[in-house]
Order: sequence, then structure tokens, then C-alpha cells
Amino acid sequence: MDLDDPLKPVLLPELAGPIRVMAEALDGLSVGVCVFDDEDRCLLWNRTFLQFFPEHEGEVFVGEPYSENLRRFYGARLKEHERDQLERFVLEGIQRHRGQMRPFVFEHRGRCLWVSSLPMPGVGRVRLWREEGSLQPATPGAGAGIAGLDSQALLDHMPDGVMITAPDQRIVWVNEPFLAMYGLRDRQVAIGSTFEDVYRSAWSAAAREGERAMFDEGVAILGENLNFTGAPFELPLPDARWSRVIGERSAGGTCFFAHVDITLLKRQQQQLLMANWRTWESDTLLRQKSTMLEAALERMEQGIIMVNAQGVVEVCNKRVVELLDLPAELMASRPSFREVQAIQLAQRVARGMPPGLAAQPQAIPFDQPYRYERQQPDGRVIEVYSVPMDGGGAVLTYTDITDRRRSEERIRYLARHDGLTSLVNREVFLEHMAGAALAASHGAEGFAVHYIDIDNFKPINDRFGHATGDMVLVAAARRMREVVGPGDVLARIGGDEFALLQHGASESGAARELAQRMLHALNLPLEVESHTLAVHASVGIALSTGVGDDPDELIRRADSAMYLAKARGAGGVCVYGDPAIGWAPADSGSSPM
Repeated sequence: MDLDDPLKPVLLPELAGPIRVMAEALDGLSVGVCVFDDEDRCLLWNRTFLQFFPEHEGEVFVGEPYSENLRRFYGARLKEHERDQLERFVLEGIQRHRGQMRPFVFEHRGRCLWVSSLPMPGVGRVRLWREEGSLQPATPGAGAGIAGLDSQALLDHMPDGVMITAPDQRIVWVNEPFLAMYGLRDRQVAIGSTFEDVYRSAWSAAAREGERAMFDEGVAILGENLNFTGAPFELPLPDARWSRVIGERSAGGTCFFAHVDITLLKRQQQQLLMANWRTWESDTLLRQKSTMLEAALERMEQGIIMVNAQGVVEVCNKRVVELLDLPAELMASRPSFREVQAIQLAQRVARGMPPGLAAQPQAIPFDQPYRYERQQPDGRVIEVYSVPMDGGGAVLTYTDITDRRRSEERIRYLARHDGLTSLVNREVFLEHMAGAALAASHGAEGFAVHYIDIDNFKPINDRFGHATGDMVLVAAARRMREVVGPGDVLARIGGDEFALLQHGASESGAARELAQRMLHALNLPLEVESHTLAVHASVGIALSTGVGDDPDELIRRADSAMYLAKARGAGGVCVYGDPAIGWAPADSGSSPM
């Protein structure tokens, strides 16, 4: 079509000339162009535009709304079932036309086309199309024609840098974005130079010691890629910027290069790499911690079970399988805790569980902490702790405290028993007396308190040594224990002194009878380390009154009666408050030592 007449009534003369030249030059580069005013009415198009869109041949006219242009375009593209959506496609096309700043690709009539829509100051908007891989200037002089365009030329309003070089690789024209990208003050600085000269100049103007390696890398990239147009390559620029360069060569050797600022993309890539690195580090650290945790769990003396909010056993270590005698195959299958509890109940370990848990294992109180001790079938004592977790579930620990409990029992036993004879000590004896006195005050049978002292014990220690003396005390305690009744309490008060609480002895006769049996047992010959010894003792007895008996007072009375018996002769018995019968000599055994 004639490009002269349509522009005259629409554009100012100072704009019409450069735009007309631009349209013709773009025909030489096989780039289609269509110019629109501020109201999206068509002003100008070139021959390449009609080659790309033959449906507009003879139909498009100056002043036609872009919407009509789009209706013809989509009328040639849409399938039958899509035609009812034509107006939607037209509306979306207008919105893209007005808001598009970056090029995109689409297919039309077997061609793969790039399209860009850009604002054009003083005019309106311009749309550019080129076929993928077809940027071929028609003549070697096409670049020279474009070199004459002023600052209002269309390519100056493209967001990307444009560089055109002659067959000798000298620059013949660049646009404004190219000048800004490489720090050039005007076009004349670039024209006649090589791109490598421009690149080196860009770095020398903002050289930094720390960026030397980036500059060297860029020069190497240029040396490898400038002779091979068509393949894109990336160049580092000062201030951590990057450009992507892609060139197309015509048959005559003229090259058209696009320079795209990819700094943001590079930064995003770097951020992605850093995020991936941090993720990798986190995963590695997590795996290391997981390995360490697994190793720690397997080496713990405690059994561990971790139950999630659904009641499923997520974690358990080998120790808990051993402690609770659980099937290893079951625990490896992530069972429910109810299954584990059912096995425990089947093993009859319910003793010591929290109230209701043994009867209803499904009512596991994971929402609150609890602790209890239970005894396993083999006699071991297991301490169980349950601590709730945030979000549900709990961590349960199982500790074998059998040795601890035995030690505690041993300590309690030693605190209440004589370490030599294993009889209860004075404190425990007084506790039993207090209980008997309280029972007697409420009508129970009376009781007697015996105070027993070994006669002439000091000479045994002096002659045979304290070790032998200790064996004599042990033997004496054993003989007296064999004589007393099953409910009576025999204690070692201290040294060679013993005490006996005799239940059901409200009268002196029964008390005397038991005291005589004890003395008789003691008088039997005693073999200690090849020595035959005869042990004699004196016994004092105090009877309960049944009314407010004081244990300490009864002990004191029995002690007084024992001294009275000892004063009257070794091996005697004396009842406190019964001077008429006084004391009775013990039956003779082997001769006193």
C-alpha cells in the first residue's frame, strides 16, 4: 500500500517522516509494524505486517479501531466451537495491547511470531512483529538507513538494547537502551567501534578490584561467542548487572543484536541457589541430627515411645522393646498405642497404672502428664512417665528402677533394723509399743515388755575379741527369736541389751514363762570358733496397765526390773511391781564362763 498519503492528515510533519523511514527500514529487517494513536486507531502499517496477517490485506484503513483489526485476526484463528467467545478474545487483546511491556510469542498461519507493544510519545502505541529465526535485513545497507533515525525513532522506545553491526563487526547503529546499558554518552561513541571495545569501556569506567574476575570472565565469553550469532550468551556487567545477547546475521553479513537486561533474573536465580543451598544445608543438618538422635535413642538406658495425635507409635527404641517384652515386629510396624497397651494388660502388668487406665486402655490420658510405677511379671519395677506434646500425642519414658527400689528398701531396712543381728532397733520397737498401748487402751489384750541383758558379756570381748563377741550376740538373738511368739517383737536396744514386746500377756505368769524359755535357750552350750561358751542373761519385765501406758515409761520399768534381777544373781527374772515373787533363777545349762 502507499505509505505516504495516510500519514499526512494524522501526524505532524516532524513525526511523519521518521516514522515512515522506520516502517520502511523494518520491512528490510522483516519486522512487521503497526502504529496506533492514543485512542487505539490504526495510523500506519508496513508490508511485512500484511505478509504476517494476510487477512488484513485490503481491509485495514487509517482510523480503524484496533478492535476491528482484532476481529479479523481472531476470525481467521478461532475454531467453530470458539466463535461464541470472540468478543472476550477481542477485549483481552485490547487489554494486552494497552498494558504489554514485554514481548511474547504466538503461532499464526504456521508462523511462530514474536510481538511487542510499546508506548510511542507524541503518537500513541506501536506494535512490532517478527518471525522466530527470521530477522534478516533485506540489503546490506539496511542498517545504514536505520542509523539516520533520531531519538524519537521507534527502536529507541524498546525496553531492550539494540545493536546493528556491519560485516566487519563494526557498530553502525545502537538504540538508547543500549547506550544506557553499557554507559555510553551518545551514539557516536559506539558507531565505528566493535562491541568488545564497548564492553571494555563499560568496565573501565566503573572498574572495581573485587570485580576483576567478572570482567575477565566477560571478555572470555565474548571471544567465544561473537563469531557464532544465533546462540544467546550472558555477559556480566559492572555493579552486579547482567545482559543476555542474541544476534541474527543477514545473508550480506549485517548483524542485528538484542541486549536484554537480565539482572533481576540473575538475582532471582542467585536467591534460588542460596535458598536451595540453605535447604540442602538444613536437610543435611536434619539428617545428621536425625542420625545422632537415632543413635542416642538406641543407646539410652530408658525406653522411649513417642505417640502422635492419632495415637500411633511414631518412635520407639530398642530398650523399650526389651523392658516391656514387646514383639519387635509389631513395634516396627507403627502400631497404635492401644495395641501396645493391650499386650501389657495381657501380661498382667496393670498394677500401679493410673485409675481407669487398666480397665479402659482406650482412655489414655495423653492430654495431661502422669507418672506411675508398675511391676513386670519377672519382678522388675518400671517407672512410667508421660509428657504431652504440643499439637497432640505424648512422649512416654520407661525406666527400670528395680535396683533403685531395692536400694531404697535396703536403706529403709537398715534405718529400722540393727545391722548386726537384723532385729528391729529401738525406734521401731517404741513404735510397736505405742501401737500396742493404743490398742490396749481401746480394750485389746494387755502386753508385757521384757528387757534382756547378757550377763558378764564384757569378759567375752576382752578374752576372745570383739569379733567373737559379735558372733555371740548374733547367736543370742537367733536363739531368742526361735522362742518368742510369731506376733512378738524382738529388738536390740544397744550393746548387749535386747527388748521384747510380748502380746497377750496381761499377767506376770505368761511373761515369766516366756522369759524362762528365752533364758533356757541362751544357756545351752554355744560353739563359737572352737570355743564352747555358756551365755547367761537377766530379764526385767513390765506389764501394761491398759490405761494410758507410755512406751518410754514401760521400757524404764522393765530396765529397773532387769537391774533388780541382775542384783539378785545372774540368770534371773524380775517383774516390775511384784516384790512378793521377786525373781526366779534360770534353769542351769553349761557352766558360766
